[in-house]
Parts: sequence; C-alpha cells; structure tokens
Amino acid sequence: MIFLPREQVKSFHFTDRFYDEATKTAHLRYAFNDGAMTFEETITFENAPVLTDGKRREALDLCLRLLHFAAGVSYYKLYIPDEIKLDNDEMTRAEAAFFDLFYSAGLGEFSFRNNVAPRISFPRSDAARAKTADVRLKKGTVVPVGGGKDSIVSIESLKSAGFSPVLFSVGLPRPIRETMETSGLSSVLVRRRISPDLIAANEQARGALNGHVPVTGVIAFILMCAAVLYDFTDAVLSNERSANVGNTEKDGRVVNHQWSKSIEFERAFRALTRTVLPDFRYFSLLRPLSELAIAFLFSKIGKYDAVFTSCNKAFKLDERKRLDRWCADCDKCRFVFLALAPFMEKDRLVRVFGTDMLNDPAQIAGYRQLLGLDAFKPFECVGEIEESALALMALSDRAEWKNDAAVAALSPAVTAKYGNKKDFLIEKVFSLSDNHLIPEEYDDVVKFFDQQTRHGMGLWRRGTGG
Repeated sequence: MIFLPREQVKSFHFTDRFYDEATKTAHLRYAFNDGAMTFEETITFENAPVLTDGKRREALDLCLRLLHFAAGVSYYKLYIPDEIKLDNDEMTRAEAAFFDLFYSAGLGEFSFRNNVAPRISFPRSDAARAKTADVRLKKGTVVPVGGGKDSIVSIESLKSAGFSPVLFSVGLPRPIRETMETSGLSSVLVRRRISPDLIAANEQARGALNGHVPVTGVIAFILMCAAVLYDFTDAVLSNERSANVGNTEKDGRVVNHQWSKSIEFERAFRALTRTVLPDFRYFSLLRPLSELAIAFLFSKIGKYDAVFTSCNKAFKLDERKRLDRWCADCDKCRFVFLALAPFMEKDRLVRVFGTDMLNDPAQIAGYRQLLGLDAFKPFECVGEIEESALALMALSDRAEWKNDAAVAALSPAVTAKYGNKKDFLIEKVFSLSDNHLIPEEYDDVVKFFDQQTRHGMGLWRRGTGG
C-alpha cells in the first residue's frame, strides 16, 4: 500500500463489517480518502457457539456495528482528518454524541502529546432510529483479566461471595494465562488483530500520528459482542475510582489517560448500549475503592505473587519484546511497588519485583512525579498523587523502609506538603465511594470491601499496615 502524507488525507471512512461464522471472526474495515488507503482489523471469538437463532445473529450484528465504530479510533488517529463518513450506515444523534465523546476524550492524551486538536464530529441523522436486540441473555458473570492485581482482587472477592465467574481475555500474554490457571476458573479467549498496515503506516507515512487510544473502551464493545455469542449478562470490570481523576488540562478540558476506565465512560457506555442490548450490564466492581485499598486487599491473597504483573512491557504487541514480569523502571512498576509496600513484608515484595525499587536512586525522579513534586501525574494507570504521598509517609515511619534511598530523599518534601492532611487522606483512602454502577446482586461483595477496608484503616492508624 502507498501511504499518503497527512496533509493530503481529507476523510476517514467506516466501510463495512461482517462476522464469519466458520472462523468465528469479526472483520472491521476502514478507509481514508474514499478508499485510497484501506485497513482491516479482525477479532476472533475462540470456541464461540454456532448461532442457529436468527434473532441472536441480528443481536450480534447490532453490537458489531457499535464495535466497528469504537475500534475505528485506532485508525482514525493515524491522520485525524476533519471529515468522518459512514459508508452504508447512519447514526442517531445519541450515537453520534457518544462517539464524539469517545474519540475526543479517549484521544485526550494522544492530542496532548502530539499537540493537535482533532475536529471530531460524527455524522448524525434525525431519521435514524436505534434498534433493540430481541434476545434474552443467560444470567452470568464474566471478569476480564488484565494480569495485574486489580482483576485478581475482583476474582477472589467474587469467589468469596459465592460467585463462580468466567474469566475473559483479549489476547493471552503469559501473566494473563497464568493468572487464569491459578484462579482455577473457566475462561473465554478473544484475539484481536490490528491491521499490519496500520503499523506500517506509522513507520512510513509522512506526518502520520501515533499515541494512546481508549483500548479499555474498545474492549467494552468486544465484551458486548461476546455477551451475545457466549450468552452472559454481566461484564464485571476492575477499574478503581482513581481512574476518574485526570492527569492535566489542555484548552480547558481534562486530559485523562484512563478515561475509558472512568465512571464517565461507564455511564455513557451504559446509556448507549442499554437500548441495543437491555440484558447486558457493564460495570466496575472495584469502583468504590482507592488504589491503596485494592493493594491492601491484594496483599491478603498471596497465591498470585509469582504470576501477576502490571508492567506494560509484559504485554507488548510484539511478543519478541515482552518481559516476563516487571521491568522495575517505569511508572506502573514504581507505583505498584509503592502501593504494596505498606501492606507486604519487605522480603515478599522484593521477591515479587526482583529488586527493592525504593532503594534505587535511579527511581527517585520517577517517584517525584508520582508524588506530585514534579509536573503532573504520569500518563499511566497509576493511583492519585495523594495516595502515593500517603504510602510514602507511612513508609518513612517504618524501620525497614525509612532508610531506602527514595523514602529518605523524598519524605521531607512529601511530609511538608501533605503531612497536615494525613488523617483526612487515611479516611479518604479507606472509605468506599458510592459513585458506582454495581447492581444490588453484588451487595455482598461491596459489604466485604467495606469490612476489609475498615480493618485496613485500623491497621494503618496503628502503624502496622497489613
């Protein structure tokens, strides 16, 4: 394919989509400039049952349509042309408003880093009408697994409340596979193949743009399709309340790396999809919790220590470049180490990471940013600045941690900035938020969270952490 320079690209097209029953694969097609450049993405739903019911096939088509629009964000960002075209389709005003938001907020970090301002406006029609799937879904709980501590807390909390969730993953990097195996639960696997031409265009096209996309939002629409194919009602995410907090602002708008993990996305997604697939429920079980509260809950589990990781380098698209676990030199590694340190014995945490990150002088600059001492919160899936500050202040009072290089170097500045708020922060971190969409059937899990976090608050106030 010959890739045009960005200044010559005027329009982005959603061309067509279909589901191949024989291969259990959805095909999503896109183009620029009326077909001058074309891209095809595939999503394979492994071991999906044959759709013998015409109404269920119609339901899948309705969900696949929305997935087509959502997944297009990865291709649109290549050139961000002013015109978006729906070939052989039309959107309602509500649909267009949702995808305007999905692309603009979901590409907030991308726009900030590339210093661009995409003019996103999906075409809409007053004549278009939303369609509703005429199917009933079987009651069931599916938990997407990311390989990190958060989904593990969801899995084990659900199990302790009597649920037997089915696990779900898009792709199967080693940490996800081993987490699933350790859980002892059954699982569903979906494979997403980004068009190779997209990668080539990023390397070859003059002026082509690259950057962060709202991948969790795309997975939300994959889950919606999966609900029809595998027949389940509840997609239970593991996004904490810290994801609601942005990183910085640009032109009066909040830029949030985790926007598609936020409650704003969750509410908008529910409003869009409940008309199409009324039985489908998408919500985050961990939304009431802070990152530190989740770290406390995770510290009580133990059996996943050797398999979990949150490091992005373990999940690279190019499998040849993947690490097994932790790189110990990125924002996510720094934050997870700091968040777990107040609750885990030092020897245990060092075994998990293979090193004591807080005693590495090379990490001090990175920790300064996590602690709000330099710039804004990193563009990563990390907790709020105040959570990091509270964790470091706790470590500065503990003999086994206080002499570590980063703790010793940073605790004076952190205490000066946040010390007078310590009691307030402890209360905030270990209290549950009621800003969530958790159905009442899961109240026992929320009550478990409340009980455990109250216990954690008591331990913290006594200076014993975990």
